[in-house]
Amino acid sequence: MSDPVVQTQSYGKSQVRVSRIACEGDQHRIAELTVWIELQGDFDAAYTDADNSLIVPTDTVKNTVYVLASQHGIDSIEAFCSIVAEHFLQSYDHVDLAVVHGEETLRDRLQIGGQPHPHAFEARSEQNTCDVVAMRDGIALSAGFAGLEVLKTTASSFAGYHQCENTTLQPVGDRIFATSIEASWPCGDVEADWTSARRTIRNALVEVFATTLSPSVQATLYQMGRKGLEACSLIDEIHISLPNQHHLLADLSPFGLENPNEVFIPVSEPFGNIRATIARKESAE
Repeated sequence: MSDPVVQTQSYGKSQVRVSRIACEGDQHRIAELTVWIELQGDFDAAYTDADNSLIVPTDTVKNTVYVLASQHGIDSIEAFCSIVAEHFLQSYDHVDLAVVHGEETLRDRLQIGGQPHPHAFEARSEQNTCDVVAMRDGIALSAGFAGLEVLKTTASSFAGYHQCENTTLQPVGDRIFATSIEASWPCGDVEADWTSARRTIRNALVEVFATTLSPSVQATLYQMGRKGLEACSLIDEIHISLPNQHHLLADLSPFGLENPNEVFIPVSEPFGNIRATIARKESAE
């Protein structure tokens, strides 16, 4: 048997956490990221011949994140992830492709006496996200957010669905709708202001969730995507995931009590997971 070949290979460093403080007088701003880096290139010999001469140690990859944060700051998650990805292409001729995924921990200033504190913060569950693929012939960027926990106590229903011998779910005209919004979109113009775009898109999605009647998670997802495209001309498509975080009506009849949609049991699993990509018609054709 002849020696097999390495068909695909990549390696890198996962979950590199970095914080960077920027001071403007007594006002501090903190950016906190977790970064994943993956490299592809001329590394076959490391696998087939135990030749490590071209391997950039993953410890070096980790350290590079800290050095770049010091040198360039973290103005936005998109800008920093792009800097990291492009660094590995520019610094190593044998690296053909660098993939960087970033997640940003969001922090709001603590309110003290009704005023935002200059250097004390609290964390949110929501995160900004970014993916960069840097190649010799260009860079591809996508942005988004995840972990936006939202809930509304009414204006949601589910009926008229397909039923079979395994269906036990009863139609409901009014229910709790709880989810954790995850959304992402390709960034065609990598030089655009994607921080402002994210804010615009996020506000559009949240407005639809809060203010529209929901006949299903699917229908609400489509309306959210449509509103996001209308609100931001920079994007041509948006991917949205809405896991349905169920709240089950508690059965109080064993205790001689009625439950007129007041007491619920939140359950974490199993859960419905609804996702779709909504695109402008002209870009989908």
